[in-house]
Amino acid sequence: MADTSNATSASSGSLTPYAFTLVVVHAFGDYSRGDPIADDATIATVMAGENAHHCIRVAK
Repeated sequence: MADTSNATSASSGSLTPYAFTLVVVHAFGDYSRGDPIADDATIATVMAGENAHHCIRVAK
């Protein structure tokens, strides 16, 4: 159920900016509960991976 509307563009390979940041609700990897994830490349990686369900989306 990941939001793929902001995924990498097939034609240019660049990221489109996300209208949200992620906030970690369950610790994973190097992230602790409450950590914000605002970098678009990192958001794309997390949303496409197995840890997407450990975060919530917060409007910018």
